[in-house]
Amino acid sequence: MPTERKIALVAEIKALIEESEIAIGMAYQGMPVTDQTQLRSRLSEAGVTLRVVKNSLLLRAADEAGREQFRALADGPTALVTHPDDPVAAARAVENWRRDNADTPFEVRNAVIGDQLVDAAYVADLATVPPREELLGRLAGGLTGKITELAMLLQASTRELAGLIDARARQLEEAEG
Repeated sequence: MPTERKIALVAEIKALIEESEIAIGMAYQGMPVTDQTQLRSRLSEAGVTLRVVKNSLLLRAADEAGREQFRALADGPTALVTHPDDPVAAARAVENWRRDNADTPFEVRNAVIGDQLVDAAYVADLATVPPREELLGRLAGGLTGKITELAMLLQASTRELAGLIDARARQLEEAEG
């Protein structure tokens, strides 16, 4: 029979996976506590949460949430790295830590993004996507360029039309005169 503490933990994990756009399953075994503390702090700066979970509780929470993909994250000692709405920020924070701490045993096993299970290589690729603000800037710049091009084409067409009307008017004046 589950204890009240375990029921509460399952509820917390269930809420975490229901609220997260991304959940990265990480192996952390053998990582010193001081490194774990530094990692939590660095991830927190990016709005990312790290939570060590018991696999049996994660499996139960995944079942209760109706999100079977999360069952695949429960493989050995598991740390869940989550973000409520920015998968790129979570992936980038994890990959930055791994790059700066190459000797760490902290490694990505797999992840759930939305409702899709992905592997560690996908998470590494996701970390290379430019920040949201930069992508929006590129999009806005591209749209502005196209709008400017359209305006110039319309102005050119108007000038050409005015030139044609003026030429036709001169032609008619010469024919009358």
